[in-house]
Formats: sequence, structure tokens, C-alpha cells
Amino acid sequence: MNHYSGLRNALIAFFLLLSALYALPNIFGSDLAVQVSSAGDAAIEQSDLTKITATLKQKNIQYKSAALSNRRILVRFGDNASQLSAKDLLKTELGRNYVVALNLAPSVPQWLDSLGGRAMSLGLDLRGGVHFLLEVDMQAVLAMSIDKYYNELRTLLREGRLYKSIKKEGDNIAIRFKTLELKEKALARIKSDVSDLIVLETDNQDELLIQVGI
Repeated sequence: MNHYSGLRNALIAFFLLLSALYALPNIFGSDLAVQVSSAGDAAIEQSDLTKITATLKQKNIQYKSAALSNRRILVRFGDNASQLSAKDLLKTELGRNYVVALNLAPSVPQWLDSLGGRAMSLGLDLRGGVHFLLEVDMQAVLAMSIDKYYNELRTLLREGRLYKSIKKEGDNIAIRFKTLELKEKALARIKSDVSDLIVLETDNQDELLIQVGI
């Protein structure tokens, strides 16, 4: 037998329904998305949204929706492959004035969102951790390595003044010698102290030369 008054039962039912309503956003999950924002003080405009959608259509990358809100553009996708392809494409097409990043966008229906319904924010442990993608500029790394070995070789061969000249030529270091004896001494010293370098003897009729590469 129910000992509660009708008003109390109505209040309990009301709060149960209200709780269920605001728990609904967690059922809808999130969409895979790409977020585009300005890298500086310039505002994101409608023309930027038009350019982004036109670029995606031109490359036949399917997306669910694209919207401009809160000074950023959010493009939603139905699968991970489209999201990653769009991110790489937009990063190339838009240039350094824009920040293009992967994101997750709540897929709460508009009517529920207008009522203030928000999905619960999950921590990284509940979302499966975090994924980092590091991009390496190989040309920059190679140039830094060439500079490093160039300075090392100059210091190594300076004692005894073994070389005639030493220069950076593209991805190699060219070392020229006055005599064959000096060249042989330099070769022995390089192979002993800097053994991880690739050494090519490229003598010709005019000069004694060693090409050193990584």
C-alpha cells in the first residue's frame, strides 16, 4: 500500500523524468570531428567555412555536417579514415594561419541541446587513453646532423692540418687534401673516431677528395 501523498508521488515522478532527460545525452555518444580555428587574432568567418566544405567536396571526402560556432569551425565525420584524410588535407590547404586539430563532438540532438542537455565529460582513462601523432621534418634533422658532423670533422682533422679544405656540399661533407699521405691519415682518423659515417673516396685527376655522408 502506498503511504505517500499524491503530491509527493508526483514530485518523485517529475524528478525521475528530469534525471532521465538529462542523462539522455550520454546515450548519443560523440562524432569524430576536425576543428579549425585561427592561429592568430583574425576571426574565423563564413567564407572560411565555405572554403573548407568546397575543399572536402572537391577531394570526395564525405562529412556529416560542418558548422561555424564560437569562433571555430567543426566538421563531423562518420568514420576515422575520412577524419584523418580531412585533417591532413585541410592542414595543407589552409596553411599556417589556421590550427587544424582532431576532436570529438557530442552528437546530442538540437532539441535536447537547447534544453541544456550535455554529455558527461569522460576522463582519458574512460575514453581509451590519448593518441599522439608526431611528425618529423627529416630534411631539418638531416641538415642538423650534417652541421654536427661538419664541426666534428673540422675539429678532428685540424690537428696536424690534415685537410686542404672542408665544405658542406648538399647532404655530404667534402674534404680535400694536398697529398695522398695526408688523405690516408685523415681516413684512418675518421674511421677510428667517427665510425658511423659513410666515407666515399672520390679522387679525380685534379684533386684528392673524400665525400662523407650519413
